[in-house]
Amino acid sequence: MRTHRALLPLLVTCFGLLGTQPQPGRCQEAPTPDWRMTLKTIRNGVHKIDTYLNAALDLLGGDDGLCHYKCSDGYKPIPRYDYKPSPPNGCGSPLFGVHFDIGIPSMTKCCNQHDRCYDTCGNKKHECDEQFQYCLSKICRDVQKTLGIPESVQACESTVQLVFDAVIHLGCKPYLDSQRAACMCRYEDKRDL
Repeated sequence: MRTHRALLPLLVTCFGLLGTQPQPGRCQEAPTPDWRMTLKTIRNGVHKIDTYLNAALDLLGGDDGLCHYKCSDGYKPIPRYDYKPSPPNGCGSPLFGVHFDIGIPSMTKCCNQHDRCYDTCGNKKHECDEQFQYCLSKICRDVQKTLGIPESVQACESTVQLVFDAVIHLGCKPYLDSQRAACMCRYEDKRDL
């Protein structure tokens, strides 16, 4: 009997511990995530970050700050077969919602020529911008010849400078977007263009 009394506290402790064991449905460990889903989530996250960084680089002047369109496969871009550029939009940018319509048809003509230059595969941004600046400055020379009023010439030059500065500082993304649409690269995945 003595041994039974000595074993009784030990048995109660053992059965008590058995009762506190986790039971199915009450307290389980979190299921281990599927490693393929984890990799897919990581891959999608990296892709989103890459997309955001590329957009930021486009706004800031491309990956070299000079705003050049290049194929990542190292080959020269070639014109996209059957590419039809959208009609020029005058002096504006759908990206920024900016539209400079001050009622000078010759300025709209310069802007439309500039749009067409960006939309031609292989054209360099700085060359399109130089042609644009020349076209705009010609407007002011014509105003000076026609009116000869210094205030009118100054107003024209200020407007031209404002429009040209906008193109220089904000024109990289529209240029790169136009080149991506107008050009194709030999070995790039078409989904990336």
